[in-house]
Amino acid sequence: MIAHADIPVEAPLRRRILGSALSAAVGWLALNIFVLGVLAIEALQREQPSNYSWWLGSAFIAPYSALFVFGTWLVLLIPLYLLIPLRSVLWRWPVCTFCGAIAGGLIMSAFYGSNSPDSGSTMMIVLASATGAVTCLFGALTARRFHRA
Repeated sequence: MIAHADIPVEAPLRRRILGSALSAAVGWLALNIFVLGVLAIEALQREQPSNYSWWLGSAFIAPYSALFVFGTWLVLLIPLYLLIPLRSVLWRWPVCTFCGAIAGGLIMSAFYGSNSPDSGSTMMIVLASATGAVTCLFGALTARRFHRA
């Protein structure tokens, strides 16, 4: 006889969507903290730390990157987060992180297209891969918390 306490109960839909949204937000935040750090280091190397114009680059990138991250979240991540069963191998953090890195790079590559192999697009593809990896790592590590009541 199986006791009812042994059967995991699925969390409400809003809780699972919250887990998915937090994953996207953590990926977006990691990207923007990295960009802010790089811009600050460049300003220090130019010996212009009192000139706060480097904040403008970060302020421009934050909403631009939010369109990509949260657009991808709406179109791809919510359905995947809700439809992939928790027992799937895809929820193991190494697999999920790798898939996120590949997906982030592919999405950004599709945006830039094959006609733009310059260093700027390469850097954007690398940053998108890192963002996808962080997003999926956080999602995989917290999935049980948000999927089960």
